Amino acid sequence: MNIFAMKKLCSLSIALTYFTSFFITPSQSWCYTTHWFIKIHSAIPNSQIDVYVRLGDDDLGHHIVTPDLPYKFNFCDNIWGNTLFVGDFYYKSRSAHFHIFDKDVENTVCAECDEQNLFWLFKEDGYYLSNVSRPYDDPIWARKGDWEY
Repeated sequence: MNIFAMKKLCSLSIALTYFTSFFITPSQSWCYTTHWFIKIHSAIPNSQIDVYVRLGDDDLGHHIVTPDLPYKFNFCDNIWGNTLFVGDFYYKSRSAHFHIFDKDVENTVCAECDEQNLFWLFKEDGYYLSNVSRPYDDPIWARKGDWEY
């Protein structure tokens, strides 16, 4: 590559960096795939649910969910469309282990979305899924499983 082409490429790179700095701020999250917002709630009065979430080797750690304090996180689906978040949940002598997010969960709440919300809700009799945040007794919550004893 000659020096003239190198200077043009450098100038173009500087101009592009300058131009995009007006439109992209550090607080914005840009996805080339679907951007998901996950929120995990408890509808069990006076409860503390120990939540442990991981994505492959990426450990999101332990969190406590109470009726007043949900756990939430967001992410961009990977380009292959096979993102898998797994969760372990503990409440007193009960436990649950399931996929918080995978292709089946995605297809349950939204087949084709640009930005999507996903809500998990724990009740005394099991756990529920919705793509809309509603009161805990709303029938829109779809029952997905039972606590294990």
